[in-house]
Amino acid sequence: MSRALWNLHNHTPFSDGAYTIDEICEAHLRLDGVSVEAVGVCDHLFRTPTSLEPRDDREFERVFGAEARRYVEQTLSARERWQGRMKVFCGCEINWPMNRERLDQIRNLIDGVDYVLFEYLDWAALTQLANQARKWPCPVGLAHTEVARQFPNTSMDQIVRTLANARIFYEINSKFLPLQRRQRWFDILAQHRVRVSLGTDTHDDLAVLSTLADLHSFAREHGLDEKYLELSLPEPAAASA
Repeated sequence: MSRALWNLHNHTPFSDGAYTIDEICEAHLRLDGVSVEAVGVCDHLFRTPTSLEPRDDREFERVFGAEARRYVEQTLSARERWQGRMKVFCGCEINWPMNRERLDQIRNLIDGVDYVLFEYLDWAALTQLANQARKWPCPVGLAHTEVARQFPNTSMDQIVRTLANARIFYEINSKFLPLQRRQRWFDILAQHRVRVSLGTDTHDDLAVLSTLADLHSFAREHGLDEKYLELSLPEPAAASA
């Protein structure tokens, strides 16, 4: 049986997206030919190319810790508004090169985040992430990672085994379309115990959501939908008597 369709990579004005969480949810409900059960808000957190360099650990925590808490609060508020109509998960995207020296600190600043996507990893970075992936309080995955380009000197078999052993999930992103051009990687991926997610990396163009049908269809045809990342929402609080 095909698993439910989730889109776990959408940006909002909190970072560099153009549409609010409500607008993103509404746009997913309007899609023709595909039914989306959940969306993931996955804004950039912590150091980015536009942020200032913190002077020390204390300043990093003061600035980016407060930002992360505001972000989680905003996303959880939307989750409550959309309860019963659309599941809303709270993810975040982290620039690996800019934050790799702060990962121990960051792990303590993501309370309430359901999953993390890391971007711009090379092989050394993936090895480092694999060594610590199980220490994170939530699932961690690779955002829009072109394996042949980012890990050119490493075999695909070694890459996929590293992901499987560390329980790092892999994002099937709209940027990869047509997915058949990366058929060899997806054939190998399907043979291993690696969770996958679908993501459109939505920023300023909601038209990209129309690619979800193609992503989901490809995943079904190759048995990858059976490997979709599974996340759970907390049970709604019981009403007062």
